[in-house]
Amino acid sequence: MNDAVIKEAAGSKMRGRSAGRHLGRVLALSLGLGIAPLGSAEESLDLVAVMADMQRFAHKIQLSLDAENLRLADFYAHELEAAVARASSIDSYGDYPVGRLSASTLKPLMLQLGTAIDSGELPRANTAFDQLLSGCNSCHQLTEHGYIHLQRNAVNPYLQSFAPLR
Repeated sequence: MNDAVIKEAAGSKMRGRSAGRHLGRVLALSLGLGIAPLGSAEESLDLVAVMADMQRFAHKIQLSLDAENLRLADFYAHELEAAVARASSIDSYGDYPVGRLSASTLKPLMLQLGTAIDSGELPRANTAFDQLLSGCNSCHQLTEHGYIHLQRNAVNPYLQSFAPLR
């Protein structure tokens, strides 16, 4: 699969859901066959996947904190830290050095969050988590993606309880 095929799928005359499904099928087929798109499309797919992981793990940290489960919050903080490391390894997204921005913005905030969780002080962990979300939103602003705004969301969409086992 190459950029021309992806551009053709994205530039298809189909409208609405059909175009999205067509592009989705092309991307799914390429990923299913182990054929990675080349160039900036590859970076885009990598960044989208990493950001989805980061969002999921951050949400699970928040739900763990809301349930006062610092042990589970710590588990997901380590998962989020790994996702941040992956984001830090992406050179660029368009003209934006997302790897450098992720490293300089999120790594220190992840350290603060880990330290706060390890302290056992729930209010401190919540404050550090809120600062992490602010860091994400600052990076989105810097890269002209401010329309992607993260905020706490107490809705649990997972088949998982975040309450500590008693």
